[in-house]
Amino acid sequence: MKLYHFFSLVLIFMLLSTETLLAQKKNRWTDTLEYAAARGKKVVLCGDETYFTYADQQPFIKEGNKKIFFKDLFQQKLDQEPAIEGNANIVAEIIVNCKGDVGSLKLIKYGNTENPAELALINAINHTLSELPTFLPAKNEGRVVNYKIDKIKFKTANGKITFNY
Repeated sequence: MKLYHFFSLVLIFMLLSTETLLAQKKNRWTDTLEYAAARGKKVVLCGDETYFTYADQQPFIKEGNKKIFFKDLFQQKLDQEPAIEGNANIVAEIIVNCKGDVGSLKLIKYGNTENPAELALINAINHTLSELPTFLPAKNEGRVVNYKIDKIKFKTANGKITFNY
């Protein structure tokens, strides 16, 4: 009877391990990185191509003794973009790979593609991403990882572009 329980536990452990593996495959970044290729960069994800939406240390650059994180530098660069007339709202995902390169932009939700403000917002985001430097990559549990900034909400208000995540 004890051997039966042992084999049952081993079987349960194997099933749970398989379920975890399948869940990881579902979370892989499936974008073709067309955005990176369009910018003339060949940016690929590292390792097994998984990404983290949370990391112990987010991507940053150093200026002197100061760390400037991705979101702060991104907002500074967006503030330098020309004002956009009209209202636009976009939800997107951005990946910074384990080498610190901005690897991909994927639009998740957008409204009317005929809206000139929305088109201007997309162009401003693309331009800003192309101007970003290489970051020190995100780290999770001491190792560098691909970092996905998920569901960033961009909007225009009084000509200014803002975002939050």
